[in-house]
Amino acid sequence: MRYYGNKTKLLPFIEKVVKKTGINQNSTFVDLFSGTSAVGKHFKRLGYKVYSNDNLEFAYTLSKTFIELNKLPKFTRLKKELSIKENREIFDYFNNLKPTKEGFIFQNYSPNGGRKYFSDENALKIDTIRKQIHNWKQKEIINEFEYYYLITSLLRAVNLVSNVSGTYAAFLKNWDKRALKPLILKEVEIIPSTQRNKAFKQDANKLIKNLNADILYLDPPYNTRQYASNYFILELIAEGWFDKKPKIYGKTGMREYKMQKSKYCSKLTATSTLSDLIQNVKAKCLILSYNNEGILQKKDILEILNKLGNVEVFESEHIKI
Repeated sequence: MRYYGNKTKLLPFIEKVVKKTGINQNSTFVDLFSGTSAVGKHFKRLGYKVYSNDNLEFAYTLSKTFIELNKLPKFTRLKKELSIKENREIFDYFNNLKPTKEGFIFQNYSPNGGRKYFSDENALKIDTIRKQIHNWKQKEIINEFEYYYLITSLLRAVNLVSNVSGTYAAFLKNWDKRALKPLILKEVEIIPSTQRNKAFKQDANKLIKNLNADILYLDPPYNTRQYASNYFILELIAEGWFDKKPKIYGKTGMREYKMQKSKYCSKLTATSTLSDLIQNVKAKCLILSYNNEGILQKKDILEILNKLGNVEVFESEHIKI
């Protein structure tokens, strides 16, 4: 998934640092700022019990699927509803589904709505599929995990046909060739595990007070770009618009995100917010990822971390995308 700050290419480096701690795979690994769950998924595969947290709904959706879910959902009631036998047939149903009603995405984020985030065809399909998933959930045809699994599939499909350069802060004036391809939902690979992994959607500084970890991994935002605004369309799709129509504004159709602003994205509050979090840490080992171009200065980070005990710095060159 296109997502700035994604740690996929740094996973070998992070795993190497974790191994130096001597804390083995049967331990608890807490990923407090999970994003797309890249780090959590990696350590789940290695056998750790993973607790994953993020305050955005679309990130929480990914964590419910990739971290908390340990085997494929059965979709027992849905299969009966659709008269099918295999999970893959659910996605055949979606991909052959004819748009039935113009909805929120079509009305606001396609050329029909004056914006070019999605083609008209894909926007109609997003509306139709999202509404169908919502209806199944309301009628209890699908359970909680099945719901998040299907939303995850939709988010991944949306990401591949979005007419954006990387984030959703603006759409492209001209069509990216990927955006003109049809929206296709696919089955989502589940990472098997015998651990009781858990996904959370909470303020990290509040959640930390109630967590005990063997390894606490921190990857807070580095700069002033708010994730809630830069990925607002993914957030809209994850949340839905059926109970209360979202307030949007401006050329891009940005949704209101005041309640989701992170204090880690402000030079005025980042240092004090990290300090507050560290004061409440209960973990055998804390690992913090940070960028040398970030808001927080290295000396300030070290000063804060030194209050917990011995600190060791590991560095790796990483090309900014």
